[in-house]
Amino acid sequence: KKKKKKKKRHSRARFCAVAMEKDCSTKEEEEDKEKLVLKCVCFHGFSQNADAFRKRTGSIRTTKLKRKYEFVFLDAPHAVDGVFGEDEERNANANARAKNDDDDATQKQRKDADDAKTTTTTNCSSHRSWWLAGENVESGATKATDAEWVRPAKSRKIVGLEDSVELVRETFVKTEGEVRALVGFSQGATFIALLRRKLPELFKNVRKVVSIAGFDPLDEEAYAAAIDDDDDDGKGVKVKVESKSLHVHGANDALVTRDRCDRLRDLFYDAENASTFEHEGGHGVPTSKQFREAFETFLLQDDGAET
Repeated sequence: KKKKKKKKRHSRARFCAVAMEKDCSTKEEEEDKEKLVLKCVCFHGFSQNADAFRKRTGSIRTTKLKRKYEFVFLDAPHAVDGVFGEDEERNANANARAKNDDDDATQKQRKDADDAKTTTTTNCSSHRSWWLAGENVESGATKATDAEWVRPAKSRKIVGLEDSVELVRETFVKTEGEVRALVGFSQGATFIALLRRKLPELFKNVRKVVSIAGFDPLDEEAYAAAIDDDDDDGKGVKVKVESKSLHVHGANDALVTRDRCDRLRDLFYDAENASTFEHEGGHGVPTSKQFREAFETFLLQDDGAET
């Protein structure tokens, strides 16, 4: 008789767990896959989900990158279905797709990546969030059309962050291999920065972080998360991500301004290891040949760690 598994505090059904990339076709690629132990964990943006982010990064996750990394996509714990009306969601999706001039090879590569075999543990709601705006929780606003609704990026009261931290902790506490790289978009990018203090063990082997359209959190407690009060002189020292980081911003991004992107970088990341990539697009993952090459080069460059 099969033993019943004990239910955990955070069930898979609630968190929708992980989508993992499983796409190698040639014999050589299969051999590389067997040796693959390094993981690149990807965090989607507000009102997205793991599968959507996988598809939107399809063209930049090149064959070379897949030989080095196993890309893991997480679903955020908080459901925010219906937050946007159909028209706004349609426009957001269009904006997130390629607005840079992709060549034919890029278009084909995106299609191949989107058709790649993936596995998901459960089906989950379409729209997820790494945290909720406390203002909305207090007012009861659930849709962007509600008069008192506040976009999480502009919230000064972050709520539910610990649920997301626990999700990541439970997902990787017994994982095989090492988490060597992190990639986040918008709210997901900001969440990575907050994880540095909330879940320092995740960064033990992390060598690369790509922050796309990330923004500085406006919650004062979130800023405090970047300060360690336990230093000897009592003045507090900044706790920053020491890994090499690439900060990506679109010149035509109407949701995240360049100064907010820069403040996230300056407050949460080591300046000596941080670099910035500016593109002409809006609030989305750039898919131009230039960025694809920059993304690949950054994640493949020698980090001095044993593989």
